[in-house]
Amino acid sequence: MQIKVLGHTLDPEQTKAALSNDTNTIIIAGAGSGKSLTMVGKIKYLVQSKNIPLANILCITFTNDAALSLQKKITQELNMPNKVYTFHKLALEILKANHISYTICEDNLLDYLIDEILTAVSPSKYFRNFFFNRNYLKSPVFQNYKKTIARFIRLYIGKYYDPKYFNQILKEAHSKDLPSLLIIKKLYEMYLLEKQSQNLIDFDDMIYLATSLVNEKGITKHYQYIIIDEYQDTSQVRENLVKAIMHQTKALLTVVGDDFQSIYRFSGCNLHNFLNFTHNFKPATVLYLTSTYRNSQELIHIAGSFIMQNPEQIKKNLTSSKSISKPLIILYYKNPQSDFLKALNYINSSNLMILGRNNLDIYEVLDSKYLSNDLITYNHQNIYYKTIHKSKGLEEDNILIINLTNNTNSLPSKIKDEQILKYILPPKETYPYEEERRLFYVALTRTKNYCYLFVDKKNPSIFIEELLKNYPEYIKTVYL
Repeated sequence: MQIKVLGHTLDPEQTKAALSNDTNTIIIAGAGSGKSLTMVGKIKYLVQSKNIPLANILCITFTNDAALSLQKKITQELNMPNKVYTFHKLALEILKANHISYTICEDNLLDYLIDEILTAVSPSKYFRNFFFNRNYLKSPVFQNYKKTIARFIRLYIGKYYDPKYFNQILKEAHSKDLPSLLIIKKLYEMYLLEKQSQNLIDFDDMIYLATSLVNEKGITKHYQYIIIDEYQDTSQVRENLVKAIMHQTKALLTVVGDDFQSIYRFSGCNLHNFLNFTHNFKPATVLYLTSTYRNSQELIHIAGSFIMQNPEQIKKNLTSSKSISKPLIILYYKNPQSDFLKALNYINSSNLMILGRNNLDIYEVLDSKYLSNDLITYNHQNIYYKTIHKSKGLEEDNILIINLTNNTNSLPSKIKDEQILKYILPPKETYPYEEERRLFYVALTRTKNYCYLFVDKKNPSIFIEELLKNYPEYIKTVYL
């Protein structure tokens, strides 16, 4: 059976994934393999061939932009009104259906509360290590301490939500960590009280409350199929909501994702939810999309074998009909700012996306006069800047990656998590720079043509050294 979607005929793997409808299914999709086309194709098949009402297909993705994009594609293909949800929008709809009144709190409420309490508090047996004088309150160490507490609390809420689990953490904690953990627990409880007193909820409250409501009262929608994109970036709280809806509706679940592109561990997302799908959602079918329509065969070979140095990644061999003999071009510089303009002149691409590890990386190489809201005005070219995290799901004719030095805050980042976060973050990585390696994979695979690497010849990233060692035949080097 051939399925045509948005003017494209689905390939055999995409077709098989679109037609799979009698078990839970995980679709492991490589970069540029047509995930969106496949999802739209599946929805089209369910509606037109299986007579499933579109309203009975729950479609979820992770960002508002991705949801709007997928919604437009479904409308374009089926000419029917539809809704694609983020987890938060889905949770809000469930709260409204149950007539729960709420006000969403400001994003910075937790940070504000921590700052107010820790700045005002008198020294005590828990705090005496931290407050020797008022100058300390202005120090970078104290600012980092507050950020760590806020991050711990957000991760805790995203993983457990319920306060009772904190006692388990305290029970298993090393004695030297107990003072800090007790401070965090107290601040967490005060945050809960503050929200309760003002009838406020935050984004994690939404998902937890929605899950409780579905478990206790059911759900009014008659979902038969649930389709979730970017499942490698799910968290336990989100998965719990999905399980609750499935339990009430008996809907079948299809998830789409790529373990190569799991890059949100820092925010509590756990790759093991993706890797353990067949165990958690029995019976389950595993399908693959291995043809990429974005990258050249040479680039996808480099990126794929680079990421699979980590034995825990799922083994897959992507193929492409496109060929570019040397898709990687290293641009060696001596002076980052003056040579960066030379790099833009050398690339001279009508469509160029610049990628960095951090938000401010672009200011290390480009004068702010050229920048306006991440858009770059130079030589009438269409150039824009994104962090690699924000580029996921995007593609461009050509890519230029910056901040590829062997420094602490470059790629790979050598910044270590604060020790106290070990009690709340997903399991520690076992392969060196595991998540940073996946981040570099995401960056490399955004390009349709060439990937330019802006590199300090005297201090190259260890990832650049690895590429030069393992794939010299695919790399061109240029001295600016």
